[in-house]
Amino acid sequence: MDEFLEIFGPNSKSNSNSGLSEGLKIQIERFETERLTFQKVRKAFEYEKACFDAEKTEYEKNLKKAQSFHFPEPIQLNIGGKVFHTTLDTLTRHRDSFFGAFFSGYIPLKPSKDGSYFIDRDGTYFHYILNFLRTGEFLFPKNKPHLIEMLLLEAEFYQIEPLINELSELVGK
Repeated sequence: MDEFLEIFGPNSKSNSNSGLSEGLKIQIERFETERLTFQKVRKAFEYEKACFDAEKTEYEKNLKKAQSFHFPEPIQLNIGGKVFHTTLDTLTRHRDSFFGAFFSGYIPLKPSKDGSYFIDRDGTYFHYILNFLRTGEFLFPKNKPHLIEMLLLEAEFYQIEPLINELSELVGK
């Protein structure tokens, strides 16, 4: 390719004296422009790939660290003085939720002396939240507006999107 450009390229000796048609000169210029554009795109792609590879390496390192952290089963939660027992699988069913982050292994956790994890919230409504996490169903009286509003506040705190969506519909938000 470089030989072609030396012979027929815009700065070549033969180009000025060769009598190339105007159409061929335009095609050579377009080709050179596309070649330079391709090189820029390739460099950008290589940069993005290097960034992706670095992120992937960091993710795999953090995943390995998180997987090495073990929580005893069953998990004991102390929500505002009320104790609940459940499994890690139930609590982390919604990975983007409070509990998904809380028990991810990325946050250093230390249980209380009794082995429970204390969360400073009112435990009055938590059994509804926990039942939703267990079943994926909305098992609570839907005709009690005050209860729905309180559950919505709790669902927002725990960042459980499917529950937030269902409760928001019931409240009319």
